[in-house]
Amino acid sequence: MINPSEFLSIVVPMFNEQENILNTYESINGELERLGIKDSEIIFVNDGSTDDSWSIAKELEKVKANLTVIGYDENQGRGKALREGIVRAKGEIIITLDFDLSYDVSHISKMLTALDNNKSVDVILVSCYMPGGKTIGIPPFRLFVSKVANLLYRFAYDPPVYTSTCVVRAYRKNAVKNLYLTSDDKEIHLEILSKVLANNFKVLEIPGVLQKRKKGKSKFKFRSQSIAHIVYFIQEKPFTIFGILGFLLIVIGILSTTILLYTRFGGDPEFNATYISKLISPNFIIILCLSGLQMLGIGFLGIQNNLLKRELFRIQNMIKKYHE
Repeated sequence: MINPSEFLSIVVPMFNEQENILNTYESINGELERLGIKDSEIIFVNDGSTDDSWSIAKELEKVKANLTVIGYDENQGRGKALREGIVRAKGEIIITLDFDLSYDVSHISKMLTALDNNKSVDVILVSCYMPGGKTIGIPPFRLFVSKVANLLYRFAYDPPVYTSTCVVRAYRKNAVKNLYLTSDDKEIHLEILSKVLANNFKVLEIPGVLQKRKKGKSKFKFRSQSIAHIVYFIQEKPFTIFGILGFLLIVIGILSTTILLYTRFGGDPEFNATYISKLISPNFIIILCLSGLQMLGIGFLGIQNNLLKRELFRIQNMIKKYHE
């Protein structure tokens, strides 16, 4: 399951989770005891909670030797909390979890087993959307948005990833500690995955079960998360957006040229008099084709930018590793 000499860190971001603190700790610790793992730490990262989460967690820390509670006063997003937790983690293996345990603690065992059975793998991703995974009781709108976002990203990475937005992951220390991470919100999951792959670390997905939270309020924010996902997708696959758009504009320009020639030099007089044929002009066609060529150019520049970005990620990783 896990080498006895390997220390295990479990990082759990926390924002307004006063109802879940004791249950989350006891569930995680109970799973560690069930697995016989003694060399471990549980890190709760308080992301500026406005309820009593901080005080409750700090009181619990006083009586639980393997619990560490860190944090800051103002809410800054899950990304900031994860980054703080990863920096603080001392484990050879670092596991990140949702505080509400919407993926229950049995996934800890599944991730550790997957790492143990695949020595060359550096990162384990838990996916409810891959074959064998499932969701239970998730609100339909939230599930729809999540599925669409992950479908977009499925082909943004090489190899394709079914679920790239889930926090439930296991990392070997060298695959995440040296990454130069900057995201403050939930796009942290996309940033980590992008930089892990850019540094040629091997990723493996395993099926998981996502369930509706039992206590507390969901932190899902449709507008901010949707915009962040779209922007990040454009950054990862610029040619998919601009290249296809440019190609479509050029095709429309060619079709418009055909219609224009047909109306000017022959064809059915009734067709020549239609409204659509009157809208088409040489200027319209020129604008379409030039716009299409510009979109294609932006797409190709985006590809070049991604290649440079991946090289920068590798250099950042090397520099951070060297300084440590």
